[in-house]
Amino acid sequence: MVSAMDLIDKGIFYALDANCRVSYEALARRFEISANAIKKRVTKLQTSGILKRFSVWLSLSMIDAEMIVAFLRTDGSQDDELLINKIGNNPMIHRAAYLSNGDIVTFGEYNGANGLNELSRFLRSQEGVGEVEIHTLLTEKGGKVTFTPLQLKVLNQLRKNARMSIVDLAKYTGLTARTIRRVLEQLGGNRATARAFAITSELHPEERASKEPVHFRSFWNLNAGGNISYAARITYAEDKGNPSDLAGWLQEKYPVEHWYSYASASDPLLFSTFVVENVGIFEKIHQSLKRGPMVDSIEMLVFYPQRHFKGLREIRLEEMLNQAGF
Repeated sequence: MVSAMDLIDKGIFYALDANCRVSYEALARRFEISANAIKKRVTKLQTSGILKRFSVWLSLSMIDAEMIVAFLRTDGSQDDELLINKIGNNPMIHRAAYLSNGDIVTFGEYNGANGLNELSRFLRSQEGVGEVEIHTLLTEKGGKVTFTPLQLKVLNQLRKNARMSIVDLAKYTGLTARTIRRVLEQLGGNRATARAFAITSELHPEERASKEPVHFRSFWNLNAGGNISYAARITYAEDKGNPSDLAGWLQEKYPVEHWYSYASASDPLLFSTFVVENVGIFEKIHQSLKRGPMVDSIEMLVFYPQRHFKGLREIRLEEMLNQAGF
């Protein structure tokens, strides 16, 4: 069992979420420890189940989509696993989890008003689900391009293993290492893209490449390894600042415990995730947050282990590759 993660683990989380292809050597320079120490930490995170897998996602712009979070009120009449799987079978859903109050929280993408309406009707139609609350999120959308045949050939291998080495990519594609590096540069595989949970314009342009067509993603289960993950639903005072201000305050106030935040595009709501090693720390954070400079009200609930599914961004990439003959 892995104990609560420290700031280096958290830094690795951020780096791998921005670009899962980042090398151990680059991480070692960033955190001023050896590459072998970084590798051991990543292996430990994988063994514990915290770090689940690496994948390639199309950007939201590539599929003309918006990202959502939805809260589903349930009556407890359905088998938990069955209901989660039924919800996850919808291609617009890529993540779902139960909360400690019995509700389900889901994340996904939709295309236009019709897509949002279709997703809403689907969620409301599930047996055992009552009220459904959906929020479009403020997130970086990335770039939009038409992939070249060479890019598709490389992406076909990367969808199997997003951290595949250049040597292996060259071996399986028949391309030269130089060509592989050029294609990765075009796709953004050589630098950090916007983090999956970055609030729009949260990061300065020099700190990210927001126009990349794909994201080299990592998938996590922050409840694994003896950790406790909490979801904070924060209503904030709009006259006192914007959601990025609040997210920044949370990060400064709780540098270890606050992991990421999403902001609603329509309401003064911030959805934040905290990771702690015991309930006592959670209680202290809860009481402290009530007195936050922008906080009007807050509800904190335990995240049960999240399930990851293929969402639109993975599915559409597979469709592109299949159409190209891969």
